Amino acid sequence: MLSEREFEDYCRQVGLQGLAREYVERVRNSEPSRMVGTTAKSNVVSFVSSEKMGMTISTESRMPERAFVTLCEHDSRVLEFWDQPEQIKVTIKDKNGRPRNIWYTPDFLVIGQEGIVIVEVKDQKTVEELLEGSPHNWKEGESGRIEYVPAKKRFAELGLVHSVFCYRSELRYKIANLESLLLSRKGAKYTQCQWGCIQKSLSDHVWMSLYELKESLGCSDYSPLVQMIDDGLMLGDLDSALISSPKGFLVSLRQDFLDQGLKFINRSRPFSQFEEITVGMDFAPSSVRAEKALERLNRIAAGEKSRSTRRWLAKVKEGAGRGLTPFQSLLPDYHLSGNRKRKAPVQVIRVLDEYLKNEHGQKSGISDYRSYIAYRVHSKEQHLGSDPVSWATFWDHLKKASGESLGEQIGGKRLANSRASASPVLYRGLKPSYAWKTASVDHYIADIYVIIFSGGDYVYTARPTITGMIDVYSGAVISMSMSLLPPSRRSVAKVMRDCVRKHGRLPSELIVDRGAEFKSVYFASLLADQEVNLSLRPSAHPRFGSEIEGLFGDFKRMWLSSRPGNTADYKEVRSVDRSFSPDKHAILRPYDFYRELLAFIDWRNSKPVSPGGKSPGCLLKTSQEEFPYIARKVSLDHKFLIASSVETTSYSVDRQRGLHIGDMYYWSPDLSAITGRKKDLEVRPDVENPHLVYAGANNRWISCFTSRAAEYVTLDPIEQHVQSLEVTEALRDKRVIRERADEDLVRIIRDMDHVIDDQSTPVINIQTESEGDEVPGDIFTRIRAASVEPLRTESWEVSR
Repeated sequence: MLSEREFEDYCRQVGLQGLAREYVERVRNSEPSRMVGTTAKSNVVSFVSSEKMGMTISTESRMPERAFVTLCEHDSRVLEFWDQPEQIKVTIKDKNGRPRNIWYTPDFLVIGQEGIVIVEVKDQKTVEELLEGSPHNWKEGESGRIEYVPAKKRFAELGLVHSVFCYRSELRYKIANLESLLLSRKGAKYTQCQWGCIQKSLSDHVWMSLYELKESLGCSDYSPLVQMIDDGLMLGDLDSALISSPKGFLVSLRQDFLDQGLKFINRSRPFSQFEEITVGMDFAPSSVRAEKALERLNRIAAGEKSRSTRRWLAKVKEGAGRGLTPFQSLLPDYHLSGNRKRKAPVQVIRVLDEYLKNEHGQKSGISDYRSYIAYRVHSKEQHLGSDPVSWATFWDHLKKASGESLGEQIGGKRLANSRASASPVLYRGLKPSYAWKTASVDHYIADIYVIIFSGGDYVYTARPTITGMIDVYSGAVISMSMSLLPPSRRSVAKVMRDCVRKHGRLPSELIVDRGAEFKSVYFASLLADQEVNLSLRPSAHPRFGSEIEGLFGDFKRMWLSSRPGNTADYKEVRSVDRSFSPDKHAILRPYDFYRELLAFIDWRNSKPVSPGGKSPGCLLKTSQEEFPYIARKVSLDHKFLIASSVETTSYSVDRQRGLHIGDMYYWSPDLSAITGRKKDLEVRPDVENPHLVYAGANNRWISCFTSRAAEYVTLDPIEQHVQSLEVTEALRDKRVIRERADEDLVRIIRDMDHVIDDQSTPVINIQTESEGDEVPGDIFTRIRAASVEPLRTESWEVSR
């Protein structure tokens, strides 16, 4: 990003002044004009860490806007790029051509070496719809560039250029490769010796695949080769191949040599293009049609003379005129059989379609047949002279009706999204092709009860919450944590720490849902500090995050369903006695459950599921070794431990005992040195160690421990994890247990009071000497010296 002095020099260089300069300065010195993703229905919102800008850039779509940010980040001609610049009022035309003023927010402001451009980002499909649906506002220029006429005209009045960036699906290979080049910049730089060896190899072979080049040099990974491509020392096919598939990615020292190599390899590939194909079935008929055509050809060849053969010969002659072979001409037209004329009157079909669109979805809870009966009643009121359609016709129209619109009426946005048609594969973005490129994080409230407390006749159970992190490319589970609380920032912090502890790295991108813990300032700042990109899945869209949802589904189906206390198959709630409910049969404790969870994860990571017969764990390891620069390397040091600890409220300091948090006191010698009026300190409890908190004092963080901290560090790893749950996260349950125990104590005391109040019980009154009298030294002497009232035997009763 430019400094203030550099920006002044730039303005003089390009002649930026007046209203244009004022607008650019406001954009550079203010926050984005709006929050992206507030109205997104199926978009993946991302917050991308930009090294060029030194900040996080927000994008509203995973392909068009995210691709544009990648292009700006990699292009050395781009000096700055700002997301969501200041709004401006433009005049558009409605469908009738009448002018109307609206507020318009561009997507980006780009400061380049050749000037400043205001950019609107759209994908190709959306542009085509706008050109057709709003021709007054959107036009295609003579050079083929798309123009948003109202914005272009308004910014021209300010002295700025407005442009439309049209994202096409062909760019996806280039974007994936550029992302790899950008990530390679963080690794150790290649040496001149390595470059000299590569020059010699490519001079001898003209072109080579990236895999062959690495093997010939004996490199341990692809990092130096990718860096050389980034620096322009080697040329690679960035537009139509993937660095992540190094055996098919060609490199060379000259562009003409590379072009020849691409022609050679494309001729050898069975498929070298990805395109949709639509061909009539006459060129590839079904076996039934082919068998019938061959039978007709055989009968003609046998010299049969009949009306059928004469008709077939006429079809062969007619087909020859259209360029068809005799075989193709004699294929039977089964697809044209049947009466395709609509039998029901037009008004009957119109009433049926209106019913399915407006009323069928609102009748949730009843069967389709009962809805058909309701339709019959409705239709008889709408068209008296015509009968309703049959059940078969009703069912046929119901199957053809829009599942998305019906789903929204029945179950809202989530059900509508689950029933929506899939997007065309041709327009989809590429899935991650590297390990550690993208990981998905989500929570699952396990369908099982575990025992968290037992004492006497009481057994308290709870359903644990599992938080998992799964690598999207390999499908390997790279991190897992358990909690006794609902999904929270603590759950997220623990799964992040577990990932760093096991692997010493974090994925370069995390994709999560829109839960409050993922949209928190804490989570966003933690990822920004580690330069990890954050992407938010669309809300109520079950198709996104299928990788992590599949993990939880496997755990529920393959493991939990066979464990005692599970609710995975607990469906007939009303037909089961309360004594047979799952919580009454829980036998697992948190320690047992967490150990079994880790065993399941190890088994799943070792299960061969990929097309190449490799397990998820093997894919993760192989890709990590070949492309080590993809992940963000993180050390589990004090800085990360404090940054990942969730902040809480301030606590008062007791100079004698320390910080009183929950049921424990935390102490550090530094607390005794706190003087002055302020005694409240900002505290961050450690999310894993219940006996450790970090207190902010004198502009630094100090660690405070309980008296049992020394014992905690000697526990085994699983027991440490579980004790953290029992000490901190089960605190609320402990309070409920303690309240019930206190209530039982009151009942016991009340029962004792009834015994004391019973006057029929004989009483022995021991009277001590009055003050001043000589008092014996021990209790037995005082009892012997005491006056005892005579017992009244006549008041006794003998119970039989």
